Amino acid sequence: MPKIVKKKVPSSSKQKDKASKLSLRKSPSQKRAIERVQYILDIVADLLDEVGAEAINTNLIAQRAGIPIGSLYQYFPNKHAILKAVGQRHLERVNLMILNFLKEEPDKSDWENLIDTIIDAFAQLYQSEPGFIPLWSNKNLDPELVSIDRENNRAIADFLTDLFFGIIPWMKKKEEMNVMTRIMVEVSDSVLSRWLRESQDKELADGILQELKTMLKSYLNYYIQRGPK
Repeated sequence: MPKIVKKKVPSSSKQKDKASKLSLRKSPSQKRAIERVQYILDIVADLLDEVGAEAINTNLIAQRAGIPIGSLYQYFPNKHAILKAVGQRHLERVNLMILNFLKEEPDKSDWENLIDTIIDAFAQLYQSEPGFIPLWSNKNLDPELVSIDRENNRAIADFLTDLFFGIIPWMKKKEEMNVMTRIMVEVSDSVLSRWLRESQDKELADGILQELKTMLKSYLNYYIQRGPK
């Protein structure tokens, strides 16, 4: 009997297959379809706050949305694809907040107050955005969420480089500033994740937020005072 040789699937093909399972089955183009997808994401965001990510399933989503399960599967192949879409929408709204912030051309001379304002804006958005806390507090359970969060942090660091470049008088290259803003974003992301998990203890949460602001200001002030090597 001839030996059966299993064909090895290239890793790139595996990645494409995985990505297809976590993406929209069809991108809505008509207004009604776009509105339906956003409605589904609104339902899921509310369910995240009510029952958490683990208790959500496609039957529950369809039931709460008042749509046939088949209609849900027209756009999303599974629960994880829907959670990914909710997460992407969260990050789009974070980026929109930052872009609007940059358009206002804030006063860089008062950069310490600028840091306070930015952290407060992030905190307010995180608390007011439905489903944000339960989804991103457990992002490490989903590799796809970790991946899009990492890419988004890079984009936020680029925004902050444009915002803060110039407050360190001796720094001449944006590449140097970008290394610093990457550190600032990663530290803030980690501390804000803890802040989200401690949100029920207001005194502790307020203290965490204040210490984050202090760390970021001390970090930048160190380089302002140090001068070029």
